[in-house]
Amino acid sequence: MTEHAAVIFVFFFLAEYASIILICILTSILFLGGYLYYTIPLFSLMEYIDIEYYMDNLHKESLFDDPLVVGLLYGLTLGVKSCIMIFVFI
Repeated sequence: MTEHAAVIFVFFFLAEYASIILICILTSILFLGGYLYYTIPLFSLMEYIDIEYYMDNLHKESLFDDPLVVGLLYGLTLGVKSCIMIFVFI
């Protein structure tokens, strides 16, 4: 009987951490710019890298014209901001 009593505690524990993650994601979207990568100083270097790539390859497309690269960068930016908020929250 005591082995099954901990299942309820586990669900409450997981729900608490899920709410922390949700609140931190919403906070990063509403107050930290969400997926905009130029609000993080490290990612603002990506624009400089893109300019250098474009200047070296004038006849080719820009690096940020690829939707896969842009989507990956946006997701990574939102993830980094959310992880920072989770670290501060916990």
